[in-house]
Amino acid sequence: MKFKILFFSAALLFFTSCATINTSYDYNKTVDFSQFKTFAFYKQGMDSLKLNDLDKNVIISTVTNQLESKGLSQSTDPSLLVNILASSQQVVNVYNNNPYWNSPWTGPWGGPWQNSWGWGYGWGPGWIGQDTTISEDRIGQITIHLIDTRNNTLVWQGVVDGFNVSDAASKEAQIIKAIQQVFTNFPPK
Repeated sequence: MKFKILFFSAALLFFTSCATINTSYDYNKTVDFSQFKTFAFYKQGMDSLKLNDLDKNVIISTVTNQLESKGLSQSTDPSLLVNILASSQQVVNVYNNNPYWNSPWTGPWGGPWQNSWGWGYGWGPGWIGQDTTISEDRIGQITIHLIDTRNNTLVWQGVVDGFNVSDAASKEAQIIKAIQQVFTNFPPK
């Protein structure tokens, strides 16, 4: 019995601590992607990328590894230019941890015997076990553009979002996993 409780607790902790990383992609359906053999990073785009050098290097090396694993090689005369955009936004999470709030036993203001309005027995609304937790995180987004250098048009775009930038311990692993995940759809078939 203790094992079941321990296992359930560990599983619950694992699943609630994992951020949901979303990936999506889009591409020009008229382009033959087999024609692209080389790539380079768009220098002006990389220079204006507002990231610290650690994160920038992780993103660039992961994108490089993914493109090279797809048969492309880096070149000074590329057929594809890679541009990367990155942003983050602050997210405030509010958790009300009172299992009795607005239940049939307490009602929104102290109980069903109070006709669900008023101040209850003098402690105010939700006085039974009220526990609210507030946390702040920064959620990141990375957009990867692949641009055909012959006509300077966007041919593929991958978007990764939902990874926790505030969590320094797992940020690098999240970035790598997310970029690998979005490149599973390159080249489009």
